[in-house]
Amino acid sequence: MRRIASVLAISCALLASLAPPVFAGRNVDQRLEAVLAATSGRSAVVALYRGRIIGSAGRDADLYTPLHLASVSKTVTAAAVMRLAERGDIDLSAPIGKYLAKFFARGNDDIASQPVSAFLNHATGLRSNNLRAVTNGLTTWQKYAAQAGAGRVDTTPGRYLYSNDNYVLLTKLVVAVTGKPFSVAVRELVWQPLGVDGGRLDVMTRATQVLGGSGAWVASARDVAVLFDALNPASPGTKVLSPRWLARLHSVAYAAEYRNGLRYRANAWGHTGSLYAVRSAAVVTKSGTVYVVLSEGARPGKSERLFDALARLG
Repeated sequence: MRRIASVLAISCALLASLAPPVFAGRNVDQRLEAVLAATSGRSAVVALYRGRIIGSAGRDADLYTPLHLASVSKTVTAAAVMRLAERGDIDLSAPIGKYLAKFFARGNDDIASQPVSAFLNHATGLRSNNLRAVTNGLTTWQKYAAQAGAGRVDTTPGRYLYSNDNYVLLTKLVVAVTGKPFSVAVRELVWQPLGVDGGRLDVMTRATQVLGGSGAWVASARDVAVLFDALNPASPGTKVLSPRWLARLHSVAYAAEYRNGLRYRANAWGHTGSLYAVRSAAVVTKSGTVYVVLSEGARPGKSERLFDALARLG
């Protein structure tokens, strides 16, 4: 009898570990619908727990519809850079100019001399100039990268200053180190190991075509959720990085609020994104649940509201 009782106890524990978190219950879709109601335009919301979809909602889209990520793209780019570092192709503490020697051939040591980790963590002192790139008639991320590389450092390096310039230069880095187009390199480094399509880089839409890896990725909410689950050291399943490098991804290099392509906010971590008509958020809560909302509309005013709403779901 004791043996049977032990087997039953182990079986119950295993089933409990595979069950959705208690907070979700039967109304997880209703909770996601409430988040969806705060958005406009084509939108999709998804919840994933321990590798399994536990809820979704959508408006003119579903969890498999490719939608714009806006700055959630930065986490995709950061994952690719970290993979290159783990493989030994780059050193995060080395100056970015080491890998972009031809690009910085005309100088600008204020930027070229800064370590790759400073770009990952928005600690270079560069401000965002993507709007200037668009108004100046630039139409590719390569041209925006050239503008960023010729720019100037506005604040003391080492201090946190969120900037798209940092991540368009990291886009250049990934291409230079791999010798492949950015979309191809990211697919091989990030999406293929996870067994998902992962989408593409939008190089046609005016608002995003200059952004590259700083904000032009298009993918489904489901694929984004799979990625963020793969970046969670505490969840089971396939990971993009080894345990050691996952720990480094989440470690504080400069500012605690931004760690290697991940935003820490409201007792959760993930990323947000905003463009003229895009609002997005990917959130991993303490329960290990991954929530993703992708919306091609101008509501709410700030994507942080979506992040906080998802974080409150637990």
